Amino acid sequence: MSNWITPKEVEKGIMDIPPIPINTQNIARSKRQLEYLKIGNRVYYKYEDLKKFLEANIRKAQPKAE
Repeated sequence: MSNWITPKEVEKGIMDIPPIPINTQNIARSKRQLEYLKIGNRVYYKYEDLKKFLEANIRKAQPKAE
């Protein structure tokens, strides 16, 4: 597997990375939450950066208040 992953591959989901919609990727890039490489009009991600983005967005379960 190549070290670089395209947004289309991320949208479909690869390996242990769940599918991330293109719009969510665009928002994360514009908010500088997701690192990427841009060459011309093409965008590429590193697998490690995608994993880091997912880990940063894990939400802990909260017990219900009774």
